[in-house]
Amino acid sequence: MNYEKFLTTITKKRKPNLIRHLTAASLKNPTALNFAGGMPNTAMFPFKEISVTYSDDMRKVLTGTDLFSALQYGPTAGYLPLQKKWREFQCKWHSLQYDNWDVCFTTGSMEGCSKILEMIIEKGEPLMLQSPTFVGIIGTVVPMQSDLIPIRMDDDGALPNDIVNACEERIKSNRPLPKLLYVNPTGANPVGTVYTNERKEKIYKLAQKYDFLILEDDPYYFLHFLDENPRSFLSMDTDGRVLRLDSFSKIISAGLRLGVVTGPQPLLEKLALHINCSTIHASALSQMLVYSLLSSWNDDDVQAHFTKIQKFYRDKRDIMLKAIEKHFTGIAEWSVPRGGMFVWLKITVLEDTYDLAMIKCMMQDLYILPGHCFYPKNDETCQYLRLAYSHIKSEVVEEAISKIAAIIRSTAANK
Repeated sequence: MNYEKFLTTITKKRKPNLIRHLTAASLKNPTALNFAGGMPNTAMFPFKEISVTYSDDMRKVLTGTDLFSALQYGPTAGYLPLQKKWREFQCKWHSLQYDNWDVCFTTGSMEGCSKILEMIIEKGEPLMLQSPTFVGIIGTVVPMQSDLIPIRMDDDGALPNDIVNACEERIKSNRPLPKLLYVNPTGANPVGTVYTNERKEKIYKLAQKYDFLILEDDPYYFLHFLDENPRSFLSMDTDGRVLRLDSFSKIISAGLRLGVVTGPQPLLEKLALHINCSTIHASALSQMLVYSLLSSWNDDDVQAHFTKIQKFYRDKRDIMLKAIEKHFTGIAEWSVPRGGMFVWLKITVLEDTYDLAMIKCMMQDLYILPGHCFYPKNDETCQYLRLAYSHIKSEVVEEAISKIAAIIRSTAANK
């Protein structure tokens, strides 16, 4: 593919950073004498060793060259052994169908998302995004003043007909077609939907027909409640038009702030140029800790970890759903989440949920999220609430849900 038409003017003007280029090259060459990089001398860092004990009681002590790698500047795309390990995982999980792809680690997957959007979308250009959409994406794209095209969702994912209608309408009116579709296909935040494989195939064919890229933001990929992993857009990609974002926040640690982009090498090279002049690279210490863990596990260990996560969150979901069924029947509608950490509720007895969440519930120390923030036009009325079941103690869920339901019923009775 020729990616030139997808890039913004600023992206096209970014030039390679020779310091970063030579630093990466020297790290691949153990005999190199690097006079090019302004790297501080690690002998002056006040650390002798860093030790970490993982939950399986494996203890890792970083000393010598490992400590050097954890504390020093590294390659923009990531710690080299971790890059290699992640490429192996992506081949195993997604069976990529083209050769010219690579990976690039970022400071959380949100950095990858925001930089990709800035790399592709100019002010005023159209952008398709599933609706409702993760609040972090809303916060990124609204200030960019892009022409936002909401793509509605059902239980199977984003609606292909909405994509067709948006593209055909722009063809008829002789306006530019969207260059990008943003999706959050597994455990979609906030609705908990998992796109079916059939729905993904239809959307990918539309991407080929109308020539747009797909930004596959998939932090909950291993936090689904299906019998097997869903196919990813990346696994269907034959053209190099999918940019996939994975996150370690939900499966290893949120505070490590580590994500990774997988996609066509030409676009990842442009992404790295932006990272060069902002964060430089993701935390080397975080990358070292993740690599040490992953390299100590075999395939069965990795799968056991994912299975444990899925069971934990499925049980948390079921406890909340039981309480919702008991207390919200008659005042709300909801679907059973097939992944992720949230229940998305339509409060049918109220026209708007903002004051309910932000005033009445907060006055009783109950913190819930009104649905407004998941839509670009968040000043319009909205009947939805998002409840997170991921970290609330199971023993308090029933009482808390009953209190929220009581506040809703009281509000509805007095409206």
